[in-house]
Amino acid sequence: MRKSNIFLPAGRILRFIFIGLFFLLNLMVVPSLAVEPEEILCLSLEAQFQVDAEGIKETQVYRQEENYIIRAKIIYRKPDFSYILYLAPPMIKGRRILDNGKLRIEYIPGMNNPKHSSSLNSSLARKRREKSLNLILANYTISQLPDEDIAGREVYVISLVPQYPGSPGLKRWIDKETFLPLKQERYNSEGKLTFSSQFTEIHFGKKISEEELNDIPESVKDKGFLPRHQVVSDIEELKEISRFPLSFPKYLPSGYSFQEGVLLNGGKRVALIYTNGLETIVLFQGPPINLKIQGGREMPFGTKFRTDKGKTFVLIANISEEELTKIMESIE
Repeated sequence: MRKSNIFLPAGRILRFIFIGLFFLLNLMVVPSLAVEPEEILCLSLEAQFQVDAEGIKETQVYRQEENYIIRAKIIYRKPDFSYILYLAPPMIKGRRILDNGKLRIEYIPGMNNPKHSSSLNSSLARKRREKSLNLILANYTISQLPDEDIAGREVYVISLVPQYPGSPGLKRWIDKETFLPLKQERYNSEGKLTFSSQFTEIHFGKKISEEELNDIPESVKDKGFLPRHQVVSDIEELKEISRFPLSFPKYLPSGYSFQEGVLLNGGKRVALIYTNGLETIVLFQGPPINLKIQGGREMPFGTKFRTDKGKTFVLIANISEEELTKIMESIE
C-alpha cells in the first residue's frame, strides 16, 4: 500500500491561500484608483489654469422668446492665461477677452474703450470658487453617470441634483486626462434646459503662435487696471463702509448664503450677492430711481423692483415668481 504524501495537500493549500490573497489585494487596490465624483468636480474647477489647449466652443442659450448660439475660439495656456475670440453671432463677432492672470480685458480691435475686470485666477475669484464648491457639496447630490466621448476625448459625466426644490441642476462632461470641462448643461428649477456649452473641437499641447496671442492694441496693453467697483466679502465690513444704511432680506431660499457685496457709483449703490454654489441672487439698493419699462412691457423674468424707505430695490434671480416675491417682501 502506498504511503500518502502529507505535504502535497499542504502545498496546495498554501498555493490557494496565496492566489486568494493576490485577488483580495487586487480587489482592495482597484477601488482606490477610482476617482470620486466630488473629486472630479473639484479638479474641473481649476483645470483651465493647468493646460495648454485650443478649441472651438459653441454655447446655446435657451430663452422664452428665442434661443441663440454663441461660437468662440478659446485658448488656454498654463499657468493662468486665457484668450477668447468671438466668431458668431455677427453682433459680437471680433470681440476678444484676454486674461493674463492679473487682469481681464474685453475689447474690440480698433476701439479704445476696453472693459477691465479682475482675473479669473485672482485671489478673489479663487475664494469665490472655493465657497461655491463648499455650497455645491452641501446643497447638491453629486453622482457619476456612464462615461462618454466629447470631441474625440473620453470624459467623465457628473450630475448635480439639487437637494432643495426650486434650485437649478447641472451636468458636466469632464476630460478624463486633464479634467477640463468639455461640455456643460444647466437646468432650471423645473428641469428645463436653459444653457448648454460644448467644445466641438479641442487640441491639447498644440503650439500657439505669439502673433495670435499678441494682437492687442498697445493702447489696451499700456492701460493700468483700476477696479470700477469695490468688492467686500465680509458683511459687517460692508455695513461699516456703505454710505447709507443697508437693508437685508430676512428670507432666502434653502441653500443660499451671502457671497459678497459690491459698492457701485462710489458707494452710492450697493449690490448684495447670495449664492447656493450654482445660481446667484442679486439685490441692488440705492437712492430712488425711475424704472419704467418702455412700451408698457413687464419687468423681465426673474426681476422685481420696489421703491420704499427712500430707496429703490431691484432683485434679480433665476428663481420662481413666488420665491422672488417672498424675498422682496422680507427686506427690512
